This record gives sequence, structure tokens and C-alpha cells, in this order.
Amino acid sequence: GPPPGAPPPGYAMPAYGQPPPGYGGPPAHAPAPVMPTVTMPHPILFLENLPHDASTDDIAAVFKVFPGFKEVRLVPSRPGIGFSEFENEMQSAMALNRVQGKMIRDLPMKLTFSKS
Repeated sequence: GPPPGAPPPGYAMPAYGQPPPGYGGPPAHAPAPVMPTVTMPHPILFLENLPHDASTDDIAAVFKVFPGFKEVRLVPSRPGIGFSEFENEMQSAMALNRVQGKMIRDLPMKLTFSKS
């Protein structure tokens, strides 16, 4: 007889037509792949994740130890972000590498190069 589990004789597998829409292919609205943003070095660093009550002096204290440091500017309308300016992008890059993730109070600072 037929092997166990085989369909009975004369049993036709249903013929599948086109797969239902959205099946197998990419979804209609595929999100664009997120490319890592490679920003060119810039003399100004963009600072994020700062304590909202941090003062310019608090932040400047972190950066003034680096050569070429000019100033820190906070953005009053957007607490938690600011800018740190250096003479050139070599100096800002050195500070970025050393300060990235540094804790200010209990928050790790996030640094990126400013987009000109």
C-alpha cells in the first residue's frame, strides 16, 4: 500500500496560484536601510546627553584641558545639547576620542562632529 502519511490515491495537491500580496517579496514600504552617518571632522563638536542643569562652565571644564579649545555653547532652547569649539578639526578629533562617553554627573556624554 502507500507509505504511511502519503495522501490517498487520486488526491490532488491544491494548485497554488499567485502568492498573496506581500508574501515572499519585500514589503511594499520597506524602510530605507540605515547607513551609519560618517561625518567629516569639524572644529566644532556637537554634544548630546548633557545634564539639563549643566552650566557652560561645567562642560567647559571637561574640554579646556585639550589644546585648541575655544569655547562651549549650550542651546537654551534645547536642554541637553551644546557645542564645543576648537581651533581645528585635529584638536576637536582628539577631544572627541578622549571625552566620548565621559560621565557628566551620571550621564555619558555623546559627541559627534558638527555638520558645517
